[in-house]
Amino acid sequence: MADDEKFERKNRMNTDSSTLRMFKKDDPDMPPEFREFMIKLLKYAHVENNANPHYKVLLANIAHAGLSHAPDGRAMTIEAEIIKQEVNHGQIVAKIIESLGEDPFIDKEIGQYAFRIPLECWLDVAWFHALIDRVGLYVGIEWMGSTYEPLAEVSDQLEKDEFFHATAGMSFIKQATKEPDGKKEVQDLLHKWWPAALDMFGRSDSKNSDKYVKWGIKGKTNAELRQQFIGDVVPLLEEIGLDVPDHLANRRYL
Repeated sequence: MADDEKFERKNRMNTDSSTLRMFKKDDPDMPPEFREFMIKLLKYAHVENNANPHYKVLLANIAHAGLSHAPDGRAMTIEAEIIKQEVNHGQIVAKIIESLGEDPFIDKEIGQYAFRIPLECWLDVAWFHALIDRVGLYVGIEWMGSTYEPLAEVSDQLEKDEFFHATAGMSFIKQATKEPDGKKEVQDLLHKWWPAALDMFGRSDSKNSDKYVKWGIKGKTNAELRQQFIGDVVPLLEEIGLDVPDHLANRRYL
């Protein structure tokens, strides 16, 4: 936990947007392009949105897998809390989209394929939290420096929740590696989840990525965030004796 807390503090310091203009809800000076990219990010690119029926299906799948495969009552309690927080995130994001004068409803399937990988066992669930939810942690920290006030105001809580999800998942993984059979299964499944996690950041050559940074909606490009993720997570995996797959193997978005 100590290493993760250092990670949290370090990355907060890296998302300073104090030199950029902060826009409030209904700000008459908000540029149309800023509003366009806020909506593009939250409604069309971001996963958490209770007004998207596909997000509800996603949460139902995670809840079913987590509660069905959880090895004990403590793990079930953690899974229930994670789902509760994710539902709250979806409500928060829907309200922020509304604050931009946009209907948050969108009947659009979740684009990131990591959310369509079947959660067939407890260690799939653990890796989902340890890696995929950890990507959400990076997004949350980026939003702490957001130049849209309603998003900046809730980002601290979103980041803390994702921190809990990611560290819970890593704790489950560490526990499993203490058994020889468990460590082998953990290692085997890492080859499935590692490329999916890296692909979550999007394409390195994305033109939209630069636009988000220009307006202070994000602090770093897709490529910068991905490299930061690799630099932070690889030592955590090697510390528990895992071999990290090649960062380009089985990737879909470079």
